[in-house]
Amino acid sequence: MRKYISIFFITLVISFVIFFLGNGFFDGGNFLETTILSVGAVTVFLLSYIIAQVHYLIDLVKKKSTI
Repeated sequence: MRKYISIFFITLVISFVIFFLGNGFFDGGNFLETTILSVGAVTVFLLSYIIAQVHYLIDLVKKKSTI
């Protein structure tokens, strides 16, 4: 379980860094920027969770196939 939690946090941190670096390049000052950042942050969080779950499922299938 520790492996999957670390995968989740590593992908979360890397995704947020890339997300906010990309946001720095497009500094438009739009009033919808807060909404876009909120939706993007939630998307990054959910995709990090999905990546961790996919790694868990891959390991589970590998373990079942060896039995």
